[in-house]
Amino acid sequence: MHPYLFDWVVGGHHLRPPSYGVMLALGFSLGYFEALRRAAKLGENPRHIENLFLMLVLGTVVGARLFHVVFEEFPYYLAHPAKIFAVWEGGYTFYGGLVTALFFMYLYCRRKKLDYLQFMDIAAPSTAIGLFMGRLGCFFAGCCWGRPTTVPWAVTFSNPESFTSVHHLTVHPTQLYEAFGAVAVLIYLQWRFSRRRYLGQLFFHGLIAYAVLRFLVEFFRGDDYRGFIFGHTLSYAQFVSLMIFPLAVVGMFLYSRVKKRNG
Repeated sequence: MHPYLFDWVVGGHHLRPPSYGVMLALGFSLGYFEALRRAAKLGENPRHIENLFLMLVLGTVVGARLFHVVFEEFPYYLAHPAKIFAVWEGGYTFYGGLVTALFFMYLYCRRKKLDYLQFMDIAAPSTAIGLFMGRLGCFFAGCCWGRPTTVPWAVTFSNPESFTSVHHLTVHPTQLYEAFGAVAVLIYLQWRFSRRRYLGQLFFHGLIAYAVLRFLVEFFRGDDYRGFIFGHTLSYAQFVSLMIFPLAVVGMFLYSRVKKRNG
């Protein structure tokens, strides 16, 4: 694919913007404007979205990177600690970024005395947009590749600079599987937004949908260096998905019951 958008020589130096980084920046930007629109529509002060934006960008990137470093390739980074800061080379995990984003948003909402679940509902569609753009970036860069396959839609990451370790093999385009899944989640959340029955419904539904999506896509992933538990039965991401699904279902049920009782 195209790990770099272009390669221009300017003043004797190569200008090579990484595709993944550009798509990630676009995802954050589009998600930001969508959240601003949602906040204004719900009568919330968009200033809170502006205040949260930089905090969440930094928190998401740091959390996603740390999860990758600690749980997926710790021996490599232990031997090459300087590579921890080579963020332009890829190496992020969505769940790590999600956890830190939820934490920082909770702290902000608590300090400002805002309804946390209201803002989680505002952020849910934006998260799906960011996930879609991020997975397109993965596809361009060649990371998060799939297992070898002969299906008609298989792809080959033949570019020697792509991040895959299986050049010239046809593999599942798992990045696109998750990207298209994110679009489906986004469409559902857009439809559900004006029909939500309680605060937090979009957050819970989106979390459950992504847990199911990620669990299924993991069966087709070929980047096995990310680590497994229970032998080679479940990847770390699948284990986290299994933990999230029942917790989100129970949380959604209990919170909806409390809201109904309180009128």
